[in-house]
Amino acid sequence: MDLKIWTIWSFFWQVAVAVTSLVVAVTFLLKKKKKNSKPSDDTPKSSESESSGAEQQQTSSTPCSWPVEYEVFLSFRGPDVRANFADFLHKFLVRYKIRTFLDDEELRKGEKIAPSLVKAIEESKVYIPVLSPNYARSKWCLQELAQMMKCCNQGNGHIMLPIFFMVEPRDVRRQDGPYKAAFQHHRKKYDAETIDEWKEALQEVGAMKGWHITESDGQGAIIDEVVAKVWSHLTQNYTLVTDELIGIDSHVEEVTNLLNLGCEGETRIIITTRNKRVLDVLQEFKLYEPGEMSPDHALQLFNKHAFGTDNPQEEEAILSEEFVKVATGLPLALKVVGSLLFRQDREFWQAKLIELKDLPPTKVQERLKISYNELSYNEKQIFLDIACSFIGENKVFPLYMWTDCKFYPESGIKTLVLRCLIKFNERNEFWMHDHVRDLGRAIIHEEDNQRPWKRSRICSNEDAFDMLEREEVLNLVVLVIFLIYFVGMFSRYNHLFLFFIIIT
Repeated sequence: MDLKIWTIWSFFWQVAVAVTSLVVAVTFLLKKKKKNSKPSDDTPKSSESESSGAEQQQTSSTPCSWPVEYEVFLSFRGPDVRANFADFLHKFLVRYKIRTFLDDEELRKGEKIAPSLVKAIEESKVYIPVLSPNYARSKWCLQELAQMMKCCNQGNGHIMLPIFFMVEPRDVRRQDGPYKAAFQHHRKKYDAETIDEWKEALQEVGAMKGWHITESDGQGAIIDEVVAKVWSHLTQNYTLVTDELIGIDSHVEEVTNLLNLGCEGETRIIITTRNKRVLDVLQEFKLYEPGEMSPDHALQLFNKHAFGTDNPQEEEAILSEEFVKVATGLPLALKVVGSLLFRQDREFWQAKLIELKDLPPTKVQERLKISYNELSYNEKQIFLDIACSFIGENKVFPLYMWTDCKFYPESGIKTLVLRCLIKFNERNEFWMHDHVRDLGRAIIHEEDNQRPWKRSRICSNEDAFDMLEREEVLNLVVLVIFLIYFVGMFSRYNHLFLFFIIIT
């Protein structure tokens, strides 16, 4: 066969193979996306209010050493949002162990809000009024809002996080639109002083920064932001407390004495390592091994993460000592396990203590995995992505990906930080302790020990090269390169090319 004809035939054959591979790949991805789009445990289905009265609305059992009062007061007009937005938000808050008073104005009787309702408002730290088009038609909603604003203005640390649901903030602030008609009705039944009090509350909340939800907005992503904001306010003091370095003073003193820092002489170099073999190249050095934490320091570190304080109640202190014993003085395990138990009830504590006691003391990863197992599906995906790909990377770019995947990263990242599984450095980049990183990569490795191309993520260069040696993977890489080149040649038709990929 003529060489020129063969070259042309070969080129078109490769194009045909590339296009066929493209169709197969896109079809596979679409099927996978459809499969993964099924509701997860982070996407609660809408439901009617499960309680029959206001006093029954507390949403979780009392955790160890945590106040019994509500933390969030959620106010809304039932017919507008109960079966969708409010239900979704409420279940998200419950998922994150946030004590939420779920009010339903349709359950109210009488002319004034009950003392128990006033008490719930006064005890809550965060107020979330969902200001929908018919919110102002309810006298109960207006009374609650007036009481919430009164508490905020007293300067006792209450936080107002308004949500403007299908209504313009300026209509709330000025009582225009649907709110104007509502007040025309109220003026026929209530005195001027009451009307002025309600209007003043609406003016104040309408001028606050909040979330404005329209029909085109993704409500799940906004709820994710709301929950993350609530977490920030509720755990602010906890984060400050646990940032302290416990037991560091004795180590500083010993290292200082070892280095003879008060003496003149040659320059000293400090090397930190987990592998003593790296010191073999040195001719002379002094070795300092910190060893395990003292029992007192270990207990202090655990309590700070489990309770946010050094001094839990006596009954809880006994449980704390049990956890410190099974953690064998490892600071990372103390922090991760303590953070897992934070805000949890006594039954959860006892179950985790039994689980820890069943693990060999040398299995550090297995102890850390207890915290991983309690993450939601979405949080696990974010954790594994960071462990494999985003350590040392700024969080901005993966946030777009996780949001598009509906992993709700704002609240998910907050959970990972509070569980001591990730941190951020001064450049706002992801950081993980080596043991935690190794845990994440071991979980990926266990998906298929022998065939890395069957795993959900690539965690090492060796795995990447192993995958490229497989013909089908190499063909896909060649296909991608060809497509990039193809699109570059016909850049003026990029939009048509992308449309072809989408519809395929």
